[in-house]
Amino acid sequence: MYYTKDSMEITEPEVAKRLTKFKVIKEKIESNNGGKGFSRSVEVHVRRLKNYFTVIKWFHQSKNKLARILTHATWVQEHIYFPEDWKTKYPDFYGSMSTFQAEGKNKNDDAQDCITGVAEQFNEQRTGIGMINLRGV
Repeated sequence: MYYTKDSMEITEPEVAKRLTKFKVIKEKIESNNGGKGFSRSVEVHVRRLKNYFTVIKWFHQSKNKLARILTHATWVQEHIYFPEDWKTKYPDFYGSMSTFQAEGKNKNDDAQDCITGVAEQFNEQRTGIGMINLRGV
């Protein structure tokens, strides 16, 4: 898991390093708000690392973020498992996930948006895999 507010100058090469380290085959990056340029830059960094196995695709997300999050919330709660120590291992992510409110102002909803994207991928692909286990991440 990589959850940060760092600038793109830091995150682009770091994402490329992680894609290479974990031998990611397919990476999807949302193209909204500069994501298309981000995905292009990550691909450049990935190739500099001699990583030719990761395919990077960008996509445009036009659906309402809050509606997506709420629609998939039950599936996420029933199928995604986090490590026992996720509160200390990923404190910013944990803080965002544990304080999100369906109604009201949320300071940030990037964590929920990301997890919703994971849920959408599983539900679109119908892979037969019943859960996502992030314990070893």
